[in-house]
Amino acid sequence: MVTTERGLIAIRALVAGGVVAVALLLAGGGSGGASSAPPANGAAALVPADALVYVHLSTDRSRPATAQAVKLLAGFPSWTRLRDRVVKQLAAPGCDVGAKALKGADEVALALFDTGKAKTANSLVLIDTGREHGRTPERGCGTLSMTYVGRFLALGQADSLHAAQQLHAGHGRSLAAAPGPKRVFGQLPADRVADGWVSRDGVQRLLAPQGGLLGAVGVLLDSPALTGTGFGLRPAGDGARLVVKSLRDPKLAGGAASGFRTFKPTLQDDAPAGAMAFLDVSNLAPALQRLLAAAGPSTAQLAPLVGNLDSGLLKLFNGEAAMILTPATPAPVLTLLARTKDEAATRRELARLPKGLRTAFKTDVFDGKVAVSTSAAGLRAVKGGGEHLGDTDQWSKAVGNHPESVSSLLLLDFTKLLQLGEQTGLRDVPAYRAARADLQKVRAIGAHTSGTASESTAEISVLLTS
Repeated sequence: MVTTERGLIAIRALVAGGVVAVALLLAGGGSGGASSAPPANGAAALVPADALVYVHLSTDRSRPATAQAVKLLAGFPSWTRLRDRVVKQLAAPGCDVGAKALKGADEVALALFDTGKAKTANSLVLIDTGREHGRTPERGCGTLSMTYVGRFLALGQADSLHAAQQLHAGHGRSLAAAPGPKRVFGQLPADRVADGWVSRDGVQRLLAPQGGLLGAVGVLLDSPALTGTGFGLRPAGDGARLVVKSLRDPKLAGGAASGFRTFKPTLQDDAPAGAMAFLDVSNLAPALQRLLAAAGPSTAQLAPLVGNLDSGLLKLFNGEAAMILTPATPAPVLTLLARTKDEAATRRELARLPKGLRTAFKTDVFDGKVAVSTSAAGLRAVKGGGEHLGDTDQWSKAVGNHPESVSSLLLLDFTKLLQLGEQTGLRDVPAYRAARADLQKVRAIGAHTSGTASESTAEISVLLTS
């Protein structure tokens, strides 16, 4: 079992290997003709079927999607500096992963998996060289070893290289042949530039225990019925779109394990246009619990709600319910909004809520809706007239293509969220200051999820500023 500390080491190894992927994309590999076909993915045949994490990138710049991705990335201020630094590192003595080695590459892959011989997950980087190689001796490359396996240059621990060589020789089952990943990769968009797979163990052992963004992703993906998650990233107009497909065991996906029920979203037409965040679901309790677990102590204002969901409050939000964050000084306002068919009964339920809850939150029932907010300003925002969130250009571009029925719907005004962060001290964080110019390129993030007992799909859109 990979502990939290060791899991973090494994994640860092994967990120370090990602440097190779960046260099390949920037250096311009690939020799295939322009095509709308899916990207080459021969690397998956050299990765064990039970891999914890697998990330794959198309580096064939003759593919229109890859060329468009490079153009989008070039708009980020730090991109050129990253390119120069990475290429310099890869040209270090002993590694021999310079421009010549990258020239014919159509793909690069990064993987973490267990070999049974180490307490930490092993890492493996596979770089397509464009031609077959004979068996070559291993040689050192920094703290790793490297050799050729078929048409791939492989970098990793000795056990990792041996596992790839065994699969190339036809021994064992690869990720490419595993039913789950094979099913997911066949459903991802053909014009993707990156894709990957995270097994259930990968989510629980490497992602969920971590802090920050990695930990939040792990918490949001994890569920009792999960068997694995695949993803594909493609450029889309003035941004990018990420498709995430999670496979579940139908035997475990019933009842509480099924996640959010599907519904036809309507509350975006009641939320104020100036909202900085909007999350629409049909099952409020798990949404609040997962949000609190992912964000940690930064969402302390949600704790009273989560702690009282077994009270009459839950009855008021057992259908479609939206969590809305609106700008305010000195702190943003959180508002829960839902529809009600019986306003009188809803008012009676509100009157019976625990005194502490009634003191901490403002409530109102109006126009067939019920609202619970951290401030009276939140109630005014959802009761006011004017333009609504569903009428905005950001909604149309980031979320407007959602299916008729979804299990959740999300829109984040990233510009406003960054402004809020800076007002609360984010400017003092060195890591943020270093990435600030890049983060300011993100205008909004939208997402919708849908699915069945055996499979769920999330589509996430990232809009960039021009």
